[in-house]
Amino acid sequence: PYVRITLIVEGKKVKRKKTTVKKGTLNPVWNEALSFNIPADLLPKVVLECHLIDNNLIRQGDFIGSCGIGPEREGNEGRHWNDMMQNQRKSMAMWQRLHK
Repeated sequence: PYVRITLIVEGKKVKRKKTTVKKGTLNPVWNEALSFNIPADLLPKVVLECHLIDNNLIRQGDFIGSCGIGPEREGNEGRHWNDMMQNQRKSMAMWQRLHK
């Protein structure tokens, strides 16, 4: 599997990045930094959509689950965003629950 992060600004997909594919594991862990340059005035209008995608020999691109991190999100997703805003220019790792 791999993780695809989509930067969404004012509802429009602006940029995508993805992690490396982790082969042969049911419990993958990524220790990769994915960064986006976002102007400060756009930060309140941004959502980072995170999609976990399975990539195997039989079928590629199977959707497993997703989460969204942004200023309008509630719960852990919103806390993650707030932590990133309070600690800009620092890496912020946090577990997120995936939604189908």
